[in-house]
Amino acid sequence: MAKRKISKKAQKKRIFKKTDRHSVLKQKRNLKTYTGIFDASSQGYGFITADDGIALSDADIFVPAKHVKDAVSGDKVSFTVTQYNGRPEAHIVSVLSRGTKTFTGVYRYIKHREGNRLKATHVVLADSKKLCFDTFISPAHLNGASDGDKVLCRITSYPDTTNQTSAHGIIEKVYGNSEELYPNVAAIIDSYGIRTEFPDDVTELADTVSARRVLKKNRLDLTDERIFTIDGEHSKDFDDAICVKKTDKGFELGVHIADVSEYVAHNSALDEEAYLRGTSVYFADKVIPMLPVALSNGICSLNPNVNRYALSAFIDIDKNGEITDCKIAGSVIRSKVRGVYSEVNDVIEKKEKSKYYKKYAPVFDAGGLDTVLELYNALKSKSARRHALELESAEFCFDISNDGRIVNAYIEERGVSERIIEQFMLAANEAVASLLLKRGLPCIYRVHGSPDTEKLRQLKAFADSVGIDTSALCGDEITLLSVQKFLCAAKDKGKGEIFSYLVLRCMMKAKYSQQHSSHFGLGAECYCHFTSPIRRYPDLVVHRIIKTLLLKSDKEQDAKLRSFCIKAAERSNECEDSATKLERDMDDLYMAAYSKDKVGQSFDSVITSVTSSGFFARLPYGAEGFVRLPAVNTEYIPSLYTVITPKRTYRPGDTVKVKISEVSISGRRIELTV
Repeated sequence: MAKRKISKKAQKKRIFKKTDRHSVLKQKRNLKTYTGIFDASSQGYGFITADDGIALSDADIFVPAKHVKDAVSGDKVSFTVTQYNGRPEAHIVSVLSRGTKTFTGVYRYIKHREGNRLKATHVVLADSKKLCFDTFISPAHLNGASDGDKVLCRITSYPDTTNQTSAHGIIEKVYGNSEELYPNVAAIIDSYGIRTEFPDDVTELADTVSARRVLKKNRLDLTDERIFTIDGEHSKDFDDAICVKKTDKGFELGVHIADVSEYVAHNSALDEEAYLRGTSVYFADKVIPMLPVALSNGICSLNPNVNRYALSAFIDIDKNGEITDCKIAGSVIRSKVRGVYSEVNDVIEKKEKSKYYKKYAPVFDAGGLDTVLELYNALKSKSARRHALELESAEFCFDISNDGRIVNAYIEERGVSERIIEQFMLAANEAVASLLLKRGLPCIYRVHGSPDTEKLRQLKAFADSVGIDTSALCGDEITLLSVQKFLCAAKDKGKGEIFSYLVLRCMMKAKYSQQHSSHFGLGAECYCHFTSPIRRYPDLVVHRIIKTLLLKSDKEQDAKLRSFCIKAAERSNECEDSATKLERDMDDLYMAAYSKDKVGQSFDSVITSVTSSGFFARLPYGAEGFVRLPAVNTEYIPSLYTVITPKRTYRPGDTVKVKISEVSISGRRIELTV
């Protein structure tokens, strides 16, 4: 066959094209390679958090789906960076190490026909939307799982896009039917790697130290003081107690916190376990404690009518609620009353006519209650002067029967007594942090940055569209006062609740840091966590600093504790993040289980957020479901938080009648229709 002639002009064109292609490839090879952790999305794209020392961007770097390659969420990857529309874009080069080795999901036995043969496929569908692949299981590795079971799967081979091979795995644990509540509870706990069992040496040490007698030697004896606790009805660990006295200049607030560090020595087996857990985890009627029960519910808990070790902060507060001084001492206390929020609220409302008044007489008689309320009002006024934000997220509660059924679900309303304890603990945390800063001592601070300006800008556009005055948000700097004025304007328009929720979503996340910084939301220049050492590790570290460096002035330990604060803050942030996500998933799970028998029922609901495919709406008892809108003739305007259909417009804060159409317990999902 004769060769086709190519003109010199065409040959020249081809050469240029070939040269350009090789030039591009050469440029790609010469790009600098970085490393980081990949986080996938359910749509296939993802983001990379670059390793420390890489000054690429303040934010995580976007990875388009076509450049994810074979990376799975959590993987350590190498990547290059190019610019796309003026923004950095990452292209993954290779996976350095796998971050996701096990996952929870639902096992499915799928029959299908190939030609004349009937075949079966065994596959696990991951719970996490970030794992965008199915994992195939050989019949030898089913571990007794039945179709529809919730399981724990270990990945033995990952998906390979180059060789077009699927992921394979082994079922390591079978929890039970995926549409039942408690198999899903166990699966969620495992998915976050939460430690639920204490090692034998930790339990034995806890039993040993908790058996020690409480002695008053070298401690302040406060056993005759009118000290008492106020907690929830079902609480079992009481780590804070209070005592309020009037003074010539105002008040003395005594905040007495369980001295956990007396029993949990630094670097002991107990301490190492507490460090790994970081925090207690609470959901529904259950708790996964940071410390063994012998400590958390026993010797460290400030139970009534027994002597307990405490770290007592004596805070002088003037009549305007301003903190003027703080002193701390090791003490022995004896709580006079185990207070319950609902009971104290009843006493506050009805005084002597309350059926609970007699119980609280030992601490409320002779003006005791009036003094507590006066101090509370002074502190509340100070918070108002600071324009401290009162952005309360919904606290979901569930009534569980003895046989494990969810009898009721509701949003808990906070009364005066809950707010009293909140204000007193805020004062104690601020006073202790300020004292440590003033003395030049290390501390694990609780810091909170200013709101995300881009998110606030979008919120402002939405508020403008619904007729709310946003002039307070027009300045160059966002302050507490400007946010507060904006929320007042929203409240005047009857939109206070939804805009409080939306502002909360614009806020930066509070975190622990060894570096001193302010707390934006509270309007506090200095803040730490001191009041809950039974359930939070940073509080325990702050207690050690106080006892070692403030009360004993052991300068040899200063450098060690200062260094440990960095490590403890980082670990505590990780543990808090996992616990927060777990608790959120548990709320969704329990709400789905409670809603299962309500399919077909209709409710008035409030829209909380919108997406390109529909909107989320909150039902009266707190559950949140999704309404999927038809794709045809539906317009989504993200800048205005708005979805428009031919029938109506949907925006956050709007009320809408919905019907529960489908509930998936395994998927923690409630589907609604309008």
